[in-house]
Order: sequence, then structure tokens, then C-alpha cells
Amino acid sequence: MRRRQKTSPRAVNDQDRETGMRIRSRRLELHISQSELGAALGITFQQIQKYERGANRVAAARLVEIAAFLKTTMAALMGGDLSGDELKNSLVSEFVSSKDGIDLIEAWSRLESQQVRRSIISLTRSLAAEGR
Repeated sequence: MRRRQKTSPRAVNDQDRETGMRIRSRRLELHISQSELGAALGITFQQIQKYERGANRVAAARLVEIAAFLKTTMAALMGGDLSGDELKNSLVSEFVSSKDGIDLIEAWSRLESQQVRRSIISLTRSLAAEGR
């Protein structure tokens, strides 16, 4: 008789990884380092890295603290419009939560000229087509 391997109720799952991605995205949006967030919570930056990578689950009480420090809600960190598979496969979500993505979005939002915006899009498409 085969034994079925049980998944630990404390094992990390897709929801934990998605929550970690949202924590990272919000932290970067506010220009807060992992060290700063960790210090505010009384934990190490390494623990913040583990939360953001989804290597460790975030306890509910800790998530409340993180949400408060990041000036958001627990629901915003836990939920989202995309399903787990869509979020995992979304290049847009991955890019937007990166430092480069946030920097680009902030710079883009300061551009007032539609002509300049169209030129940047055209240049980017050309560079991408050339594989640069």
C-alpha cells in the first residue's frame, strides 16, 4: 500500500508567492529598501527577501504590519484582479513590479508631449526588433 505524501499546511503556495510579489511591488513603488522595511518590522532584510520571493509564508499579523508600513491594505497585498496562473504568466506584472519598471513608469508619467511618447514607443519597438 502506497503512502500518499501530504502537503504541509504550512507549505508555501502560489498565493504566498503572489502576496510576496505585491509586497515587493508596493515597497519599490514607495522607494523603500528591504533593510528599511525589515528595520521597521524588527526583522532582517533577508526575511523580507524570503517573503517577497515567496520562500516563506507571511503570517496574518505580520501582513497587517507590512500593509500599515507600506500605506496599503492587507487585501491589496493579498488580492488582485488576475488569477494565479495569469499573474504568474504575466510579463507585464513582472515588469511593473521590478525596479526598472517602476522607474520607467515614473519617468513616463512626467512626459507631457504625446509626440515624445510616440517617438519613445517607436524607438523601443525598433530596438526590440533588432534584438538589442
